[in-house]
Amino acid sequence: MRFWLGFFIALFGGLIGIGLLRDLIKSFFIGINDFHLDIFSALMLVIGLIITAIDNSKQSKYLKKLEDEQVGRTLKPNQRNLLLENLKNLPITKVVLMGIQGDRESIRFANTIKDVLIEAGWEVDGVWEEIIIGGVGSGVIIRENSLKQDSTGNVINETFNKNNINTRVVEKTDLSTERIEIIVGSRP
Repeated sequence: MRFWLGFFIALFGGLIGIGLLRDLIKSFFIGINDFHLDIFSALMLVIGLIITAIDNSKQSKYLKKLEDEQVGRTLKPNQRNLLLENLKNLPITKVVLMGIQGDRESIRFANTIKDVLIEAGWEVDGVWEEIIIGGVGSGVIIRENSLKQDSTGNVINETFNKNNINTRVVEKTDLSTERIEIIVGSRP
């Protein structure tokens, strides 16, 4: 709406500036000369342009926000390199990697994590699309057999969180001790 308001104000100023409305305005307002109309025309043009520029700026910010949301979660190059270095220093564990069925962003981010894990030398099974009964929520869940402080899942959890990947550990007692499951949930 602001765009059109600014457009019509600038249009009105332009029509005065090129002389189409000068005689009409002079007939209504006695004592106004061309100098006054030139100043008024320039002010109208500037005000109209400022209003449309402000509206354009707001729309651009909103569009940028939508574009950022559409991209989804990614790992920045330095974040990826730090995560890779940290994972190389951990004992290699078999990982079953899953994303939420029907959530393309979840699957895409799970594949990003998979690439880093494989590059770090880890054995990765998946990315599988799963329907998790009870849901996962947002972020990344690490499921393992034990919740001991020095367990593999907790160490990986600390590594991911240190690299700004929101994770939490959940105990799943029927898992074998040689593997963990990483489930990428929906975007927060």
